[in-house]
Amino acid sequence: MNVLDVLKRTLDFGLGAAALSVEKVKQFSDEMVARGEITTEDARQFVDEVSAKADEQKRSLQEWISEHVAGMLRQAGAAETAHVEQLEARVAELERMVAELKSGLNIGSAGEESDS
Repeated sequence: MNVLDVLKRTLDFGLGAAALSVEKVKQFSDEMVARGEITTEDARQFVDEVSAKADEQKRSLQEWISEHVAGMLRQAGAAETAHVEQLEARVAELERMVAELKSGLNIGSAGEESDS
């Protein structure tokens, strides 16, 4: 599926979601039950199916957006969180090592100063 197809599907879903929110679907199904056109069980099943499809479309759209935003950030040269966290851990380790070296030098130089 190409980007244009995804955008069209997203637009269709957005328009459909705006026109038929879950609440509207529930109202519609309740009216159908009241008129005797469908059973209560069929109405419940219909609402569940519409809700499930809407949730799936929402997840799909969120994944698509996340992938494309991540791609744009990579193109812009932004670092990913995992990479930044790795670098922070390395810096922390280097800071710890430097502190150990400094404390080792201070002990050695303090001992030399007291001998003089």
